[in-house]
Amino acid sequence: MGETSRTFTIPKSTGTHGDVFAAVGLADLLAGIPRVGDARIVETDAAFGVVPPTRLGSSEFDSVRQVPGYPYLRTTEKVKAPRNAVDVVDYKAEKAKADRRKQTAQKKRTKKSKALDAETQELMQQEELRPDWRLLQVLNALQGDETTNKVHAAIVSRNGNIFHKEIAASLEALVQGKECGLDWEVSTVQLFTPTSAKGYSRLKPDSTDRNDKTKEQWADPFIEWLKYRGYFRVACPYFQGQKGEHVRLLCPIPHDIGVRALESVAQGLRSSSVYGGSPKVDILAVLRLAELLISHSEEYHDKDTEIFQGLSLRGKSPRELISAVATTHYQSLGNAKAVSAMSVIAVPGWFPVQSNEDATFWLSILNEHQRVVRGLQDDYSDEIGLLLGYRRFLEHRGEPAVWSLVEFMGGYGALIMRANGLKRENRTRWMTRFTDEYFRRMVSEMNTTLSDIVNDPGFDAIARAVRQATVTAQNKRARGGEVWRGIRYDLLHDIHRTRKVPGNAFLECISEFISRYNYENARQREVTKNPKAAPANVSDEELKSFLGLVNQHGASVVGALLAAYGTCKEKWEGDDEGARSSEKELMPETKEE
Repeated sequence: MGETSRTFTIPKSTGTHGDVFAAVGLADLLAGIPRVGDARIVETDAAFGVVPPTRLGSSEFDSVRQVPGYPYLRTTEKVKAPRNAVDVVDYKAEKAKADRRKQTAQKKRTKKSKALDAETQELMQQEELRPDWRLLQVLNALQGDETTNKVHAAIVSRNGNIFHKEIAASLEALVQGKECGLDWEVSTVQLFTPTSAKGYSRLKPDSTDRNDKTKEQWADPFIEWLKYRGYFRVACPYFQGQKGEHVRLLCPIPHDIGVRALESVAQGLRSSSVYGGSPKVDILAVLRLAELLISHSEEYHDKDTEIFQGLSLRGKSPRELISAVATTHYQSLGNAKAVSAMSVIAVPGWFPVQSNEDATFWLSILNEHQRVVRGLQDDYSDEIGLLLGYRRFLEHRGEPAVWSLVEFMGGYGALIMRANGLKRENRTRWMTRFTDEYFRRMVSEMNTTLSDIVNDPGFDAIARAVRQATVTAQNKRARGGEVWRGIRYDLLHDIHRTRKVPGNAFLECISEFISRYNYENARQREVTKNPKAAPANVSDEELKSFLGLVNQHGASVVGALLAAYGTCKEKWEGDDEGARSSEKELMPETKEE
């Protein structure tokens, strides 16, 4: 074959996670060659390019290890693994271990004896699960193990010379955009090619019967093998439903990242605390992914944090390494599962990370947003609406993303006014509030026009007044503190209503509020005989500056930002302790198939 092209191309032929699996599988295969060590995956509009650090010659493919790159899954006693099979997994034995571990964990939660806790901990260590156990569960649940086992057997039973010739020929065909010509037996299954089952997820599709074979599609055996390898490297599946009967598969989409770093990030995501309904899982996974990219980068990791090989972030945002997350939902139909929804959610790219200060801002923002999302209950209609709103924020880019965030925060602030301190099911609820400094940084970086608004002294002063008269006062009263100011439960609603009304309704609303706010401050100072007993009044200059913003940008824009920014907390407001406890109470048990 001579010297190959520097870049191998995997077209986005299906537009699903299957294309990502194939690209990652190819990068993983090439990274196994000693002289390569690692390979980068670079995304374009129509394809993924897999780029080894050096050009490869045909002789070097003799160095490719003759291993499948994933385990052989033995689901029943009838399944016989080939003699040379690599990493044979007895599914029943592993599942029994998982069940015992789950029972032990339940006992630990119900027993209070310290001696039993120590014994329980020892038993749990003995029942340590495989790191890829959830991947194997999903492989079995979505009936992908039959075809992966066939390819596994074909590889380990092949003559070494024949295997390396087949690999070399397949890579040459890939470079030339041709079929590989392998004779390995494969089947298309919806786990690796979600579109393969389109129209056949129903019990009896039109014009077919149960024995119809037309849904069998031709598949390139080499590409399918790469998908199997890629699945075990980057797939992040989660079980959902009351009994864990549904599967939601998340797959990071690489933009420009080494395969080893991508694999490490995916492993970190699989081991993270991601739970809830579909919108919540999607949001938490994407935010956690961005957090992993920053906290494990070569430049911005903590001294006690592992560096992911080849993960460099300086001058980039997380989105420039991993562009998005592909989500595929497999709905249970009883004895089978079918694809019911597919979508793509962008990884945050709010601003580039140029310094340690930028990295600190990113991690603080991501941590706060994750706590906000964890605190929302997706079994209440108004709160699942907010989760969907935040998900839209992640789906969008540019100015639409900013306005999706502003709309979400306005609704979230109104929820805080209703929910904080509310007793429900024998517990008091506390919700995390956004921090004004973090919100201001995000808006300033994402939209320069809105940056002029949120950094204006008049806007900041009136937003602080809104905050003091609504969420801050309500939060203080809910905690049993003395509140001398009248809490304006109607103010946020009035801001949302009047900002959309033609004329001066919005300005009249703000002017009336500021007049009352300044009066309450003055009265409190007079009653206590203490000039520091109340916040500073909104000055005439600050009010004029705010009016100028409204005249320049319009009541709709300024009003929306005011409702969002005015419900954030300032850094000195400590309402996080109770909110963190509420988040922990909402964490469900892990559900499995």
